[in-house]
Amino acid sequence: MKIALSILICTGVLASAEPLPEILARMDRAAGEFRSLSAQMKRVQFTAVLSESSEMDGELRLKRAKGGTIGVIEFQQPEQRTVFINGKSIQIYYPKAKSVEIYDASKYTSNMDQILLLGFGTSSTELKKSYDFKDGGPQKINDADTTRIELTPRSEELKKLITRIELWIPVGQSNPIRAKFSEPSKNYELVDYADIKVNPELPDSAFELRLPAKVKKIYPQK
Repeated sequence: MKIALSILICTGVLASAEPLPEILARMDRAAGEFRSLSAQMKRVQFTAVLSESSEMDGELRLKRAKGGTIGVIEFQQPEQRTVFINGKSIQIYYPKAKSVEIYDASKYTSNMDQILLLGFGTSSTELKKSYDFKDGGPQKINDADTTRIELTPRSEELKKLITRIELWIPVGQSNPIRAKFSEPSKNYELVDYADIKVNPELPDSAFELRLPAKVKKIYPQK
């Protein structure tokens, strides 16, 4: 019995957890102070039909603005690209191809803001308007004791995109170090965050997408 208990502790099954109200209270305080964020990220995309996954490493920058959240994700591996989210528009720039894909996301602007700031700049009051909460219990992530929080969308419109969101919040902290977004198709996206910096001193240029003069513009929705 002692050996079995030791194995459970070492594997993180019996990692320490915190009461959900305490975590949400910290998230509320952090949301009130949030202006911007930068972090390193590793994104794993799983495709259920093919039972295959792909990985991408990048840097995330977020900024709360009057017109909506500005998001910049710069991926370096395995293919260089920059994802730029600003208000009602999403642009994906491919430097090697000298092309940019432009998407109209006006239909999902409010949902995008919530998802981009999820766990970083959104209060529990705002989240409870759109999601049902569930304490997923303790779990060790990269040697950190965390509590997993499950969020289920209430909106039928959002459920068409995401069926469940999971956040792993380290003990004593307010920001997640891991997030998982599950889709109706059984596909999912798993994101690990590292070197998280809240309200860093960054120039305005860090939240801009600068395109070359002769870049090819592509509108996939048309």
